[in-house]
Amino acid sequence: MILFFGLLRPYKGLDILIRAAEQLAAGSSEMAPELWIVGNPRMNVDDLKAAASKLPLEVRWLTRFIEDPEIPAIMRRADVLVLPYLDGEQSGVLYTGLAFGKAMVVSDVGGIGEVAREHGIARLVAPGDADALGRELSELTCGDGAAAAREALAARSRAAADGPFAWDEIARQTCLFYPSPSP
Repeated sequence: MILFFGLLRPYKGLDILIRAAEQLAAGSSEMAPELWIVGNPRMNVDDLKAAASKLPLEVRWLTRFIEDPEIPAIMRRADVLVLPYLDGEQSGVLYTGLAFGKAMVVSDVGGIGEVAREHGIARLVAPGDADALGRELSELTCGDGAAAAREALAARSRAAADGPFAWDEIARQTCLFYPSPSP
């Protein structure tokens, strides 16, 4: 299952993801993966739902606020987390993906691309490139060696979550940046 998670906003590239999903169904000799789009809409999604309904793969929409206790079950279900953003500096979804050890495909925007590149946690695509997004998602879900490729990314996500993005490490760096005042 491929998961898009978070607030549904125009800059997050859902239209690009739906165009990319056409490749998933067309390029697969096996059963096409499911695509889940989960989050609270902050835009009209009627046209996106209409386009998704024409895809020859299952697209599930859960368009509401997701309560914190629901997040683990949704994240654990995902094989690949996708952030097809057209713009942005950071995303809490990226760090949630790290915490759950997810293989990811992300757009090379702002700090999202920087974190992905520095830690090797995701496949990077240019923002707005539906063809590249579709290829990367296909390779991680339908292609030969997809399971091994996903596991390699997931292992790097877990290592980043246990290393530089672990709460103890974040606290240590914060304390170094804001030293205690001398008595």
